[in-house]
Amino acid sequence: MTRAGLLGVLVLAQACGVQNGFSGTVDPGDNLVAPDLPLDEDFFYCRIEPEVIQRHGCATGESGESGHCHDSRSALRLIDSTETATCDSAGHIMGKVPDAFSANLAAVRFFVQGDPLTSPFYLRPINQASHPRRIFDDKDPAAKLIEEWISAGAN
Repeated sequence: MTRAGLLGVLVLAQACGVQNGFSGTVDPGDNLVAPDLPLDEDFFYCRIEPEVIQRHGCATGESGESGHCHDSRSALRLIDSTETATCDSAGHIMGKVPDAFSANLAAVRFFVQGDPLTSPFYLRPINQASHPRRIFDDKDPAAKLIEEWISAGAN
């Protein structure tokens, strides 16, 4: 690369806020698209929301130091809710889905991959991927629910 080309790259990097190879933040843009994985929305509303997100206080918005940071300090933004969804015995939602549940499903979709054992939504709360603390271990019913939900969508 010529000196002029190298200088141009450095000027562009500086203009983009890159210093010492790291910009500190990444703007994902406005047109985010969740992975195309057919996830069972009823299972999320009837099981994941109440038994994982609500039970473990994942969306309470308290400081990360007290263990609850997914309303403002994390890329996974969740809405705290004490609402419940009415589900039938087969696990299908009956009636209106609470708005917070719909918003949480939309947020969670970005953290789900086809293989539950490599999915950030599974790995982070069991502290096997970048996460400040362990919420539960891989034997916990919450971890098993996440694994079941993602596996069903991958098949």
